[in-house]
Amino acid sequence: MDDERDRPGWRRGHPVLAAFLTSLITTTGVFVALTVADGRGLLAFLHRQGDVEVPSLTGVTVDQARELLRPRELLLTLLAERSDPAVPAGNIAGQVPLAGSRASRGTAVQAFVSSGASATTVPSLAGFRPEDALEQLRMRKLLPGLRREEASDTVAAGLVTGTDPPSGRTVAPGATVALMVSTGPAPRAVPKLLGLPLGKAKRLIAEAGFKLGTTRVGSSDRYDDEAIIKQEPAEASLATAGSEINIVVND
Repeated sequence: MDDERDRPGWRRGHPVLAAFLTSLITTTGVFVALTVADGRGLLAFLHRQGDVEVPSLTGVTVDQARELLRPRELLLTLLAERSDPAVPAGNIAGQVPLAGSRASRGTAVQAFVSSGASATTVPSLAGFRPEDALEQLRMRKLLPGLRREEASDTVAAGLVTGTDPPSGRTVAPGATVALMVSTGPAPRAVPKLLGLPLGKAKRLIAEAGFKLGTTRVGSSDRYDDEAIIKQEPAEASLATAGSEINIVVND
C-alpha cells in the first residue's frame, strides 16, 4: 500500500491547512493582546470615539448632574439662571443636548440653573368687587387669604378697600393675599350743638361729616334766641357719617 503522504492531493492540501492554522493562531493572539490592553486602559481612546446617551438632568442639583455625566465621559457647563416654578432654586431647569439624545464622549452638556419661581406684584384692587378681585389674584397665581372688613369713608360698602400685603409689593407666586372689604363710613361722635347759634351749629354739623336734618322751633328760658335747645342724636353718641342730625331752635 502506498503511503498517503506520497499522494499528490495530500501534498496540495498541506500548505492550505498550515496557512489556516497560522491565521487562527495569529487572530487568537491579537484578540488576547487587545483584551489585555483594554483591561489595562490602554485602548480608552477607542471608546471615546463612540457616542453615549445623554441623561436627564432636570430637577437634580449641580453636583448630582456631574455625577450622572461622569460615567458617560460627558462634561457639564452651567449657563444663565432662569425662573422655573416647578424646579427649586439652584437645581437644573433645562439642558442642551436634550435628555435621550446621543453625544460624543467629551461633549459638554449645557445646563440652565433654576432661580425658582419668578416674583409677581400684588395688584391694586381698591374699588373692585370681591369676586373680581379674587379673579385678579388667580391670574397672578396668588392665593386669597381671609377676608377682612374695615370702615371706609371713600369706598362704598361691599367693595375692596385694599390688600395685605399692600398693592405694589413684590411676592412669590403662591403667596397669600388678604382682601379688605369696606363696611362703609365708620360711625362718628355727634358734636355738641346745645346752646350754639343756628348758623354755627350748621357749620359744625357739616365739618363733623353729618347732614342737617329737620329744624323745628321750640322755647326755652335757658338759651338765647335762635340757639339750639335740643338735638337728635344726642351729643357724643355714635352715628354713621353722612347721617342726619335733627335740631330744635329756640324762638
